[in-house]
Formats: sequence, structure tokens, C-alpha cells
Amino acid sequence: MSDVSNTKGTTGGLIWTGTVVAYAAVVLFPIFWMALMMFMPNDAMFARPTVWTFTPTLAHFEYVIEQGFYWNLVTSFLLCLVSTALVVVIGTPAAYAFARFEMKLKDDLFLFILATRMAPPVCLVIPFYFIFAKVGLLDTFAGLTLAYMTFNLSFYVWVLRSFCRDLPVELEEAAALEGWSRAQIFRRVVFPLLRNGIVATAVLCFIFAWNEFLFAFMLGGETVQTLPVSIPKLITSQGVRWGEMAVVGITALLPVLTAVFILQRHIVRGLTLGAVKG
Repeated sequence: MSDVSNTKGTTGGLIWTGTVVAYAAVVLFPIFWMALMMFMPNDAMFARPTVWTFTPTLAHFEYVIEQGFYWNLVTSFLLCLVSTALVVVIGTPAAYAFARFEMKLKDDLFLFILATRMAPPVCLVIPFYFIFAKVGLLDTFAGLTLAYMTFNLSFYVWVLRSFCRDLPVELEEAAALEGWSRAQIFRRVVFPLLRNGIVATAVLCFIFAWNEFLFAFMLGGETVQTLPVSIPKLITSQGVRWGEMAVVGITALLPVLTAVFILQRHIVRGLTLGAVKG
């Protein structure tokens, strides 16, 4: 009986593994093809039937460098990094306060914060445009950083509040009995316990900012132009420059993949924080 069970288990494992591999192949094939397009000459790219062997070219990379797309990449990275850092600095105490302190109309205020994230972006970008035009923040790094921070802050507070509520309050009470101030409790007890949740939520905010187009398009311009906004420049009167678009696409994918790979341990722990409670 045990041999039969082991055989069924092995067969089921092989079927499951094969299914996962097939699914991964389907999902990753467009990325693989886009990576090939970075080195494909145009004649091989549009050949029918499909050509799998070709002489690699670096012409697409040269065009992207000549057009200054690397500056757009640096601008996007700095905007996302600075805005995410500000979200963490401002949003972490706010989420903790919503989770631990009692205040009047707390649920209504929290719902209002959440509603700003649920609203369509076009409802927010128009008021942002007129306000920024009045105060001189259009097409500035500070203005776009403020806009990114605003639409990510509500999401960050909303997610991190649930992490804060799952923390054992007994640890904070014990620290208070030792004479620690609220600031010391937050810095020495709460923050280390929240580290994984903070990293996981911050990475999500970074990805949201990295992929953002509407705010960058409306509030940016020639001086501050992010990578998503610069991509339409590859659609010319002669057609779409697919090879160059593949280069920009893969380049845009690398920072997110690198961040997730480096911080994957914190992300997994953060996303599962509070999933199982004793």
C-alpha cells in the first residue's frame, strides 16, 4: 500500500512540476523574445517565417544611448527611490498611530485616506496640475516626488496598519513598564518587528511609482521626464523602433527584478506576516 501511495505521490508531483514549468515558459517567453529583439537586426526581426539564427547587432543600444534614454532611467530611479523613502518615513508612524491610538472619527479618517487611493488617477492629476502650476512645481523633481509620495502614501498606511495591528501589544506594555517612552518603544520594539512588512510594502510602492505614467506625463515635461514617458519617442514617422523599445523595456525591468531578488526574504516574510496566528 505504501509503494502505491509513493507512486501516486511521485506521479502527482511530476504532473504538478510539469504544469508549473509549462506555465512559467508561457509567461516568460515574451520576456525571452524581447531580450532576443535587443540584438536582432530589423530584417531578422520581421522575417517570415521566424528566424532563430542571426548576426547580433548593437545598433539598438547605440540609438538608445544617443537619444539619452539613460537620463530618463536615472530620473525614474531617483524619483521612485526618494518618494518611496519619504512614504516610509511619513507613513510608518501614521500606520502605527492608526493601529494603536484611539481618536475621534478614526475610521472615517482612515476611510478618507483609503478613498484617495481608490479614486481614478485622472480625478487627482487635474487638481495637481493647477495647484503645481500656481506654486511653480510643474516639471520639477520636487513636484513629481510630492505627487508620487501622495498617491503611494495612502496605500502604504493602509497596508502597514494591518501589520501593526497583528503585533503583540504585550511587548509594548512590558517596555512601557520598564519606563521606556513611546518613541523608544516604537524605535526599539515596534520598528524591528515591522521591518519585513515595511520592506514588502515599500517595494510595492516603488513598483507602483516605477510604472506610473499619467502623473509623470501631466506634471513632468522636458526637464523631468521619466522612462515610461520617454518610451513614446520610439514611435516615429517611419514606424515603431521595436529593437530600441525592447532595450528600454528590458532595462526598465531590471531595477524591479533586482530589488525583488535582493529583498525577497523580507518580502515573503512581510507578505505572510500575520497570516498564521497562534
